[in-house]
Amino acid sequence: KPFMSINDRIISEDEFKKMLSRKPTQMTQDYFVDSIIENQLLIQEAVKMDINKEETFRQSVESFYEQSLIKTLLERKFDTLIVDVSSDEIEKYKIFSGYKFYITKHIFSTLKDARTNSNETTQKIKENFIDLSDDLKFIVMNLDKGKSSRPQFSRFGVLVYSLDKMVKNEKSNDGLEKEFNIKEVSLYIQNKKKEQRMDEWTDQIRESAEIWRKK
Repeated sequence: KPFMSINDRIISEDEFKKMLSRKPTQMTQDYFVDSIIENQLLIQEAVKMDINKEETFRQSVESFYEQSLIKTLLERKFDTLIVDVSSDEIEKYKIFSGYKFYITKHIFSTLKDARTNSNETTQKIKENFIDLSDDLKFIVMNLDKGKSSRPQFSRFGVLVYSLDKMVKNEKSNDGLEKEFNIKEVSLYIQNKKKEQRMDEWTDQIRESAEIWRKK
């Protein structure tokens, strides 16, 4: 049962209903139909020019497919994770908010270097807890003095953090009670614990895989 045709392209009623389910709520149906027609005409023109056969186009489609597949996998896995946030964790966040942290950031080129503590560069960090990045806040919340965090991959290399010391700020924390939002902190800790579980899950995948690379 055709709904409409654009040159040789026939769109059935069932296909149009599926398309219609993706229509933005603020868009009228007539405008949506016009947008479908315009898109199909442009697609047909691109096919006439054999753009769909070009290597650069094939690579862009492949990249989009892979990234979409990974994104869907990670979102589904994240949604299945269930974690609890304890009152002790919330209280710890609150206490740490009154401290300044002295941290050493270790930068390695590879995971092997990180595991063997070789070929590293270091960077000293001295910041109040509330001024640390969200990632670094969660790291130091789960890090004992003198201990090192698990290796983390980044665009700068493999990162490891170690806690040198924490010093209580001299300034009063009178305003802390007003600024402290339990719901926001609880949600923050919950999401970070889920991210930690995700990292552990990807580590398990890596550990169980058979990987070979040319030296």
